[in-house]
Amino acid sequence: MSEAIADVMFGSSQAGRPVYALADAETVRNVLETAEFEDRTLTGLSAVVRSSLQVDEAGVTPFHWQAEAAQRHRRSPLETPPALPLLVALSIAAEQMHSDGSLAAHNYYSRLHQLLQVPAAESSRVENDYRRVANLLWGSLNSWLEAWEGERGIPTAYAVGGHAFIGLPMSQAVVRQHDRAGLHELFAIEGLAPGLRISPNDMRLAMDPYATATPSLPLSSHLARLWRNPAARERIVDAACLELEAWDGSGIESVASARPVVTTRLLAFLRTFPRKSIEFNLMFPYRSKGPDIARFQVADEELIVPTVAGPGGSTRLSGAEGVSAASLVGEQLTGKFGDNESRPFGRRPKRVAPLRWDDLQGAFVEIERISLGEDSIVLARSDARQRVETHLEAHARPGWHELVDLPGVPDGWVIYQHVQIVSAPTRQRHSDLLPLAPRARTSLTLRGGFVLPGLLRKWSAMEPPEAVALAAGASSVGVRVYRGSRIDPAKLIAESLQPGEFAVLPLIDQGLTDGEYVVAMFVDDTNEPSSTALLRLRSASTPQLRVEDADTRLVYSPDSSPRWPLAAVPAEWPSHVNGARTVGLEPRFDGGTVPMPEFVPREHSASTAPVAKTRVGVPMARDSCLITGMHRFLLPPVLPGQVPTRSIVGECMTCGLVRRFAGTPWAAKKKDGAARTIAVPEIPPVIESDEPGFEVAFDALNHVGAGSFGVFERIAAQVEGSSLFADPLLRRLEVVGHVDVARDDYLQVTDWAVNTSTLVPTGDGLWVLIGSRSIARVERLKELLGTGAVVRTSVDAELARVEVVGMLPVGLLTDAGIAVLETSPVEEIAEALPPLSEVATSLKRIIVPSHRSAEFWDTTSASWQPAMSLVRVGSYRFKDLGSTYAIRTADDIASGTIGLGNAQIVKHIANSWAGDPLVGYNSRSSSVVTPLGADLPALYGRALALCSGRAPREIVNYRMLQYPSVPRTVADIIYDRVSR
Repeated sequence: MSEAIADVMFGSSQAGRPVYALADAETVRNVLETAEFEDRTLTGLSAVVRSSLQVDEAGVTPFHWQAEAAQRHRRSPLETPPALPLLVALSIAAEQMHSDGSLAAHNYYSRLHQLLQVPAAESSRVENDYRRVANLLWGSLNSWLEAWEGERGIPTAYAVGGHAFIGLPMSQAVVRQHDRAGLHELFAIEGLAPGLRISPNDMRLAMDPYATATPSLPLSSHLARLWRNPAARERIVDAACLELEAWDGSGIESVASARPVVTTRLLAFLRTFPRKSIEFNLMFPYRSKGPDIARFQVADEELIVPTVAGPGGSTRLSGAEGVSAASLVGEQLTGKFGDNESRPFGRRPKRVAPLRWDDLQGAFVEIERISLGEDSIVLARSDARQRVETHLEAHARPGWHELVDLPGVPDGWVIYQHVQIVSAPTRQRHSDLLPLAPRARTSLTLRGGFVLPGLLRKWSAMEPPEAVALAAGASSVGVRVYRGSRIDPAKLIAESLQPGEFAVLPLIDQGLTDGEYVVAMFVDDTNEPSSTALLRLRSASTPQLRVEDADTRLVYSPDSSPRWPLAAVPAEWPSHVNGARTVGLEPRFDGGTVPMPEFVPREHSASTAPVAKTRVGVPMARDSCLITGMHRFLLPPVLPGQVPTRSIVGECMTCGLVRRFAGTPWAAKKKDGAARTIAVPEIPPVIESDEPGFEVAFDALNHVGAGSFGVFERIAAQVEGSSLFADPLLRRLEVVGHVDVARDDYLQVTDWAVNTSTLVPTGDGLWVLIGSRSIARVERLKELLGTGAVVRTSVDAELARVEVVGMLPVGLLTDAGIAVLETSPVEEIAEALPPLSEVATSLKRIIVPSHRSAEFWDTTSASWQPAMSLVRVGSYRFKDLGSTYAIRTADDIASGTIGLGNAQIVKHIANSWAGDPLVGYNSRSSSVVTPLGADLPALYGRALALCSGRAPREIVNYRMLQYPSVPRTVADIIYDRVSR
């Protein structure tokens, strides 16, 4: 029965979604049919559950077998919990509280006894024993879902409504499956960001106008009916908070066609690579499986911009670097998504726009209202500067500042970083400041830290977040952290009690290890928490998968394709390169090689003129509110006999700014008595880390183990928010051998996988650790080495480098999952590589694409120069809204085609054709040198990097890239391959 429930209710289709143990009649029938039971009704399920209880056995507690099974399940949490049938029955009993009118609504146990046919004489014994084992039973469900890392769904079984025991089944039963779609639509309409954590009080304020309206759309009539009951309302609000936290953005698309200007949002990426700047993009609410298009309506013409699938069912522009930032930020945008007319989009610019950091998108996302305590940036018109700064001085946590002269900010706009609003204004404020006035009065936020990608919301144990708690009007606020998934005073490990309305508890120095923690907020010394948050911490010490056991391992195989050194494939080929290990490689040439010449710096030509940015919108009129600051709010008409509502929603006719006006004298009076402003000088400032988390990012990669390029980008974006950074970071890890990278026919990255831990010899008695690594694994390595060898760590290309000196206990290391190579693999890899001429022939051919400009690779100066025509043999860079790198042979010119490559390979192919390879040898340092930006791709570079176990070094001042400690014999082999 448990396995049937696992398959039907917690199958792979639920991955990444909140899941509940409540089953309707159809689900019960499907479960019993799967389990091959004859009675496929609720009675049949109840009979199965009843048979697992010892209700009628004297001297044995009713839940004895269930408790013992749950205890055993703790040792193997990946196995299906035996308690699943019981938990389903408990949830059904809770759901019956809302529909059974024969008993009082609060009497949960009466319904449970009736469902399980518990004799009246045994009811107290059953109730008392359930209280004893409730957390253990429900904990087995949560731990099972946690162990599956969200592949079977996101756990939701946490007590709601202040009820420690019956609150658990209530959390499963209060919201039905079809109710959740309505909640998602409400989140989209209200502009609540996916994954946002808000207090129950703030959720109640957001839901109440819909739940009390007639009709209650988008909320179901079922929820609207329950809303009238205060106890049920409390449970609905708590369930909605959990749903919002686990929401991935699904449901936005359903309201996009009706309100496209609400659901199409501005994205902002703050860059530091290669220089500090900001890049804007758009987030469309439509799902796409791959490349698509956005058709912008500009005046009387249609402008097409390519798009790419983003996280959470969204889509973004793929060529945003070629689009005018002034147009994205300050112009009215309208258009259609894709080839049909049914998916409109639009955005109206606002004078002040907050953008909240979104872990899912790896960017700052535009929101309607700033969230209390959330890390945000604020984009504002220059003529609103004084008004905005006055507001921030009064209501924001210290540490915010303007990003002055930041490249990428359009003229006439200013941008502020590290904005955390910690209080709301008490008096009437200017309409421009409405987006900076949070609706929330209380908030518990887990801010910052290094967020790990995955279906469960989790952080790196190496860089956990800080807990930020706010409560308007409070005399004191406390934050406590408990180990485990529930509040247990015996497991309190950290706390902070601060006077006033604001408390901050940094978690990075609390010694937290991998596992689950409950962060709770307490207001005014109360014993009951006003808000809680579940904190999951993970690291490479608790990987999602064991790299050495993974079936998804990638390899580079000469049997897979002529361009095999550039793209890894699934591990199904007999001869291959996997990280630093080789299997069955055959040398390509036995003849002599030409020595690599000494490197001579090239005279760099002036860079080409930048291409003009494309406008995709329509400028706002001179009398619009964007220019004048004067908003014109459109209010709904009052119909005869209409009952007054507490608030009236008005929308600016130009920019869409929403403002709520008091609809009754009572509401106006209540509004005047709003929360007071707190004393900002007492608040600790926002502290910005100056050190990029390269090592934390590498640990995160080792935790995940393998994934798509999108997963890699989410990790890299937390080090540097630029897609320009993710690519070189991945190539750096690839060339050293830490990861293998799969690419498609267009040489675009599709997947990556961390390689098995391998000790590679780099000298006599000297090894370097390549591939998978964790703090626990390095400590284990030290233990196994004993006194026979020492471990030395250093920093190489921003990553910790682990080196071993001495004698190795090979057998012990192998048993521990660390491979040891007897000899260096560099010559074997180098000799197996094909010449670049073969790679050039194998590149995918397409017709010359449309482009706004084209550049030709000048092999003498090693730089891009404007192309006057496309009739020369060599390498080209075509620019439109993005860049396409390609080669052209004489046959390509004759047939009108190009061979697609990437920025690195096309340069080396062109110089190989010109008889002037880009690489050179530096005898003084025994290193191979190439111009900056022309690093040797994939295995061509790995053969050089593994000589020292170091990534190539960028010598920016001289525009050079150096591969250190390369023997002359290896350098000559590589020169032979890149010269012909």
